[in-house]
Amino acid sequence: LLINDSLSSTITFYNLLTKPLNKEILKSIVFFCLLLILSRLIPHPPNFTPLIAGAIFLPFLIKDKWLIICLPILCLLISDFFLGFHTVMIWTYGSFFLIGLMASQFSSTKLTTLNGLSLSSPTLFFLITNFGVWLGSSIYSQDIQGLVQCYILALPFYASSLSATLLFANLFYFCRQFFINRSLSNQV
Repeated sequence: LLINDSLSSTITFYNLLTKPLNKEILKSIVFFCLLLILSRLIPHPPNFTPLIAGAIFLPFLIKDKWLIICLPILCLLISDFFLGFHTVMIWTYGSFFLIGLMASQFSSTKLTTLNGLSLSSPTLFFLITNFGVWLGSSIYSQDIQGLVQCYILALPFYASSLSATLLFANLFYFCRQFFINRSLSNQV
């Protein structure tokens, strides 16, 4: 499932298009993307999926900035094809674009960086998508009171998203560490 640092640096968008890729690496990326897609399709509490965690964890697997940004959006698009498209898509996809950009800019393979992104990314997602909900909805008054009401009513979804991101990002990290350590112990 997980790729060590020396192999992940060879995965770039250009290499995916032009060069034969190690089948194990490709299988890992496909498996990870399928996991993210399926997590949205199976029954789950609202906003409790590993999608944001997967987006911020991608720099641990691959190094290409455009893949880090585009793979989560592709996972969203594929799962939305089955779930149905919605009016807040531009805000949702836009927030994932920014999350991918943050992940690629602040990427390091340190747990502290991952946990920082685990706190900031769901917050960014919450702020952007609920602004879009407020802007496009007739339920809320189009003033500051309506915007505040929209954010307040969305707090349970934010809590769920934040919890899921912290949980799954750390789970991905510790699974990666386990497989790296296991691989290194098998080489000795």
